[in-house]
Amino acid sequence: MSEKMICTMDYASLVELFVRAGLEIRPEDPAPEGLLTCFELLEEETGARIGAAGLVYDKGAYILRCVAVEEEYRGKGYGKRLVRAVMDEAEKRQADRIWLTAKVPGFYRKFGFTVVPMEDAPFETKCITCPQYHNGCDSEVMVYYYKAKR
Repeated sequence: MSEKMICTMDYASLVELFVRAGLEIRPEDPAPEGLLTCFELLEEETGARIGAAGLVYDKGAYILRCVAVEEEYRGKGYGKRLVRAVMDEAEKRQADRIWLTAKVPGFYRKFGFTVVPMEDAPFETKCITCPQYHNGCDSEVMVYYYKAKR
């Protein structure tokens, strides 16, 4: 199977996937403030959606948002491809760091992200007030620092 990665601003078409994947998003929520682009990974032959992720710039910070892979495609490296695409895009835009809220921190550690206190985030996280927090979800705020180019 071959895949293709596309950039899109059609966040609304991706919301259903994000909800199915268990992200704390409601269908009626607007697109994230400062949305720069979404990456959508598709099967080339059928056009079936494999997964998606987004890049946001808000309050002076680049934020990796909404990484999701359809259940039947999980465990095949597609999530890694989506994360890498977002990270590469932020770097192209001269980001010195990229932030995220991780439901599965171990996955993001593989990319070099490190956990920081929630209060250090340049965005407001609602994790602490979420009923799932420490009840099946142990989200962490994480950051990745790009190496300075010499």
